[in-house]
Amino acid sequence: MEPPKDVETYIHRSGRTARAGRDGTCITFYSKKHQPLISNIEHRAGITFQKIGVPQPEDVIKASSRDTVKQLDQVNQEITYLFHDAADTLIAKYGDAKQALATTLAFMSGHYKDHLSARSLLTGQENFITIEIKFDQRFMAISYVWGVLRKFLTQDITDSIRGMRMFKDQQGAVFDVSEDQIQRFDDIFNHLREQRRINFEIGKCKSLPELREDDSFGRQAPGGYGGGYGGQ
Repeated sequence: MEPPKDVETYIHRSGRTARAGRDGTCITFYSKKHQPLISNIEHRAGITFQKIGVPQPEDVIKASSRDTVKQLDQVNQEITYLFHDAADTLIAKYGDAKQALATTLAFMSGHYKDHLSARSLLTGQENFITIEIKFDQRFMAISYVWGVLRKFLTQDITDSIRGMRMFKDQQGAVFDVSEDQIQRFDDIFNHLREQRRINFEIGKCKSLPELREDDSFGRQAPGGYGGGYGGQ
């Protein structure tokens, strides 16, 4: 549930996933405060972890649906004719077989009443959506990104932004926007994109890129405007 301080201990524990020549996967949960331990293991063991963000509600439901489909193998096919009339009713009600089947699987999985609340990829906090912004050149400080956002966004939108982190290659950043502001956020940048008034990419982050381990390098208060493009 968290990386050990001793690298040899980690290697021993993770080795239990793949014995006798078999493949295995070791998953380590860690928070921001554990990043130095992760970096130490990578450096001393000569490995590179594949880092992923917090699972999204969609990921959880898709995993549940795969489990539900596996359980269908237990159904005795000799009795399925008893459900043909009900199947015909569902297909007629929902318009096609695919939607009728999807609705049935949703009910079987137990997620049929769930509202898919947004969840941050960075922290897992509900009601926040992780956004990424990419530039074609490197910048020296995270305050540069704040300056770009404040140029186009209203104060209440920028006030809702949380947890900004710089890409490892210093050509972008990720941050969270509150769910109640995301529609206005999207509308503004879609309009700017149509008018070709922006020369960077911005949108919902689907998977976390490699981030700076020491984000204090570019940490600035939201009001900062310094730190434009630059080299090392």
